[in-house]
Amino acid sequence: MDMKDDRTEEVSFSSSVPIRIIEYLCFAAAIFSAGLVIFTLLMTGYSVFQRYVLGTPLTWTDEMSGFLVVAIVMLGAAETLRRGEHISVDLLSSKAAGGAKKALGIWSYLATAFVAAVIFISGWEAVKFSYTIGVFSNGYLEAPLWIPQSFLLVGSALLFVLSLVRMGQSLFRRDGET
Repeated sequence: MDMKDDRTEEVSFSSSVPIRIIEYLCFAAAIFSAGLVIFTLLMTGYSVFQRYVLGTPLTWTDEMSGFLVVAIVMLGAAETLRRGEHISVDLLSSKAAGGAKKALGIWSYLATAFVAAVIFISGWEAVKFSYTIGVFSNGYLEAPLWIPQSFLLVGSALLFVLSLVRMGQSLFRRDGET
């Protein structure tokens, strides 16, 4: 007869398949964000070469860089939260212990979810407006604005969902679990 510990049979909230999928999506977004960083570096280097060596400046690279920076930040935000590297007030978080530390963590995740929701809602309105009206960027690139604005939606949605997941993990974590 196999005598297994009942605790090994339980599937914890933190290791469920949907949560792992969310974490993998955050990681994939961060990898894409890192690729955009490299692309932006190469594009900027090429632009500098064109301008100062060949004397033929590229007019669209500054505008493209601005769009890419938004994508880089928004796609990397959820991964930063996943890794526990978001900004916190160390004065409070390092001094808190027990229930106060747990409450502070829950408050932090709730605040992050709120900000992500606000960004998503305002981003949704911006994307919908830009797509419906057909708004293009003012610069030389003349890109449809809904495309770069869409990164606000993807990044804030990932950040929102992951914040709720982390908050749930904090709520259901037993004292002493890490």
